[in-house]
Amino acid sequence: MEPRLKTSKKWTSFPNEYLKQIQSVFNKSFKLHLESGKILTEGRIYKEELLLKVGFLHNKSIKQSNFEISIQYDKNKENAVQLIYLMIDVAATMMDEFFMAENDHDFPKIWQEYEVENKKVYLQYSSTNDELESQADQLLGIDKSEGLIQQGDDDDDEVLDEIKHSLGVVDEGDTDQ
Repeated sequence: MEPRLKTSKKWTSFPNEYLKQIQSVFNKSFKLHLESGKILTEGRIYKEELLLKVGFLHNKSIKQSNFEISIQYDKNKENAVQLIYLMIDVAATMMDEFFMAENDHDFPKIWQEYEVENKKVYLQYSSTNDELESQADQLLGIDKSEGLIQQGDDDDDEVLDEIKHSLGVVDEGDTDQ
């Protein structure tokens, strides 16, 4: 999953509890389709962008159908949790369309802007299989360790700490909270 904004370098994952809740919502909403596959979720928080991916992996298939949603985010003006809820609504709408569609030809393959609830929301469709990508990384010896903060420069540490705090995410070694 690649961010839409070129300035998005350093990120932290959505809290695991949020991802579990998001996946649970999709599992309940699309229960009938889960006999033929499974729902996968991933979310990232960047300094100025929130990114959510909801995918569906068909059983016995290498193709994973993903909807990636990006929203530009200003921590001083906007509530990250409310924006994540908006992203979930957009992803649910797209998954519903996906399950009704005969094929994936009509879904945007590059970032497409939409206006949703007076907010610019960006959407793209991809078919990257996360499990296969992870296995390929392991075979190539690429370390994609899952620390709390990923990639980028150290300039964004303070901003990411504020965002994590607003979402209730605490570093394992942080005893101040």
